[in-house]
Amino acid sequence: THEKSHKTPRFECEECGKGFSQLRNYKYHVSVHRGTKEFAAKCPECGKMFNDKGYLSSHLKIHRNKKEYSCPHCPKSFNQRVAFNMHVRIHTGVKPHKCNECGKRFSRKMLLKQHLRTHSGEKPYQCSVCGKSFADRSNMTLHHRLHSGIKPFACPICPKAFTKKHHLKTHLNYHTGYKPYKCPHPNCGQSFTQSSNMRTHAKKCQFKPPDSEFV
Repeated sequence: THEKSHKTPRFECEECGKGFSQLRNYKYHVSVHRGTKEFAAKCPECGKMFNDKGYLSSHLKIHRNKKEYSCPHCPKSFNQRVAFNMHVRIHTGVKPHKCNECGKRFSRKMLLKQHLRTHSGEKPYQCSVCGKSFADRSNMTLHHRLHSGIKPFACPICPKAFTKKHHLKTHLNYHTGYKPYKCPHPNCGQSFTQSSNMRTHAKKCQFKPPDSEFV
């Protein structure tokens, strides 16, 4: 079928063994090995290279800020159909990508790919400082900040800064007084700014039932 012809690799690179289902992608890949990039199309705005004029046209919308695809469920809009389709799945709950090992489903192919590494044990991303390996690039980037000292998430109220966004979010609870983590035990009602503080409290709470999961 037409759909199958796009998914099945028909062209294999003799240099590295990578497979391609479309000839134009294969030809561009080979030209990269040769150092020519003869099939490339270059973005006049940022210089980024693409192996197809159609991909370049889609990329140019980012610079022109043309957001043609509006989400029917929320105010967000997108300039690329692929990004729009992935976003809509957040609302619809559609998860078309299934893990053959455990049956877990994902809304994006990239998330499935990352998940598969939990089964295979593959950790392709290595810290250049200490050599520690990670299954996905984002965790490696977060780890690398421990060495570099970079803390990109700064508190707008005090001088503190953090390596992770959710650490900043938790810290802001101290300034605002927001306590989103409530004790799960009936008749208690205490709330906390951090989930760790809530769990510590729940273990010792006077209202804790005998069958509580907090031990």
